[in-house]
Amino acid sequence: MSNKQKITFLKTDSQELKSQRNLMKPLLLAVGILVCLFVTAIALQLALVSPQSLLWVFWGMVFASGVLVYVLVELLKKYRALQVRIDLISTGKDLVTGLPDPHEFEVRVDVECRRCVREFTPLTLMYVGFDVEDIEEQDAIKVAQNLIHVVCRPGDMVAKVDATTFGLILPSTNELVLQLADRCLKGVKQLGLKPPVSIGLCTFQPRSDLESTAAMANVQQLLINAKTRGGDQVCADAEPLANPSVTYSY
Repeated sequence: MSNKQKITFLKTDSQELKSQRNLMKPLLLAVGILVCLFVTAIALQLALVSPQSLLWVFWGMVFASGVLVYVLVELLKKYRALQVRIDLISTGKDLVTGLPDPHEFEVRVDVECRRCVREFTPLTLMYVGFDVEDIEEQDAIKVAQNLIHVVCRPGDMVAKVDATTFGLILPSTNELVLQLADRCLKGVKQLGLKPPVSIGLCTFQPRSDLESTAAMANVQQLLINAKTRGGDQVCADAEPLANPSVTYSY
């Protein structure tokens, strides 16, 4: 398990413990109401309270019951929200956008690299990144929706690589991928986000030494180059076309 995953699960465990502590509040309130009812019943049996005092006790318990219902409803909302987050983590999804998380992205890149070699088809990896430390959650959701709309082929994948970077896996692609990158850049810029957006992409040809870690590092460097040049641009690279023989092995 990676460090990022450990941190994510630790945060989730902390939230779960906090929810468990919050559960004690309505339970204590409910116990208090029951104690009041019990004391009131005993007082009625012993005729220790006047009707006026009993009326005040009655309205006090009505108010406390209303508070209890409100607290329980709010606690239920928090529990459902936490359950959704836990479900997303367990299925390898980003908590904000619902896209595949970095771990799922790395696994899929490794699979596609091996498929690229096995089936003799090119593979393109694309990073769409922003030159800031973090982006707002609503902005991340807008970018994710925009990229999903642009990348619509079966087998393509849009994922969240880190806090400010989205990764695209585009199997069996050719030189037209540059047009796709331009559409992605144009679509994200039309969202009106403040930080500049940059794109780095590379098309890899099937070769025996194609490896996912090196491929992702290559695309990451291209993204850095695009940011260094001022952003709002595409920095692309493509390996020369390979023509492996029928008996090609790896």
